[in-house]
Amino acid sequence: MKISELMAIVLYSMVGVISLMMAYKNLMSDRFIPFQEKAAGTSWNSIDSRLQYVLLTLIRVSGLGFLVIGILLLVTPIVSYFRQDVFLRYAIPILSFIYCSGLNCINRQKQQHLGKVHFLPWSHS
Repeated sequence: MKISELMAIVLYSMVGVISLMMAYKNLMSDRFIPFQEKAAGTSWNSIDSRLQYVLLTLIRVSGLGFLVIGILLLVTPIVSYFRQDVFLRYAIPILSFIYCSGLNCINRQKQQHLGKVHFLPWSHS
């Protein structure tokens, strides 16, 4: 195995594990994540129960996206190693890029709409 192939598997696995952690956090949540409360400018308890249900559904749908990307990033490099297929080699970066680009666009729209970035969890990292 070449060093570049090994590095790719390690890096994809690291991002895959992070995606699975985000999936768990979003799929198992029963309320806003703290930075989401700051962005909304209101506490979870002050939101109408029907709107809470809609918001939880959206949070869990994003968790499902993280789950799919996490599984893709963990399984596909291993399968690609044993089965040399050009599609598998390029499927990982393309699908991950599409998902992460969507997340980036959504967060940019939030920043532009609210005119501030201090509520994002990574803004001061």
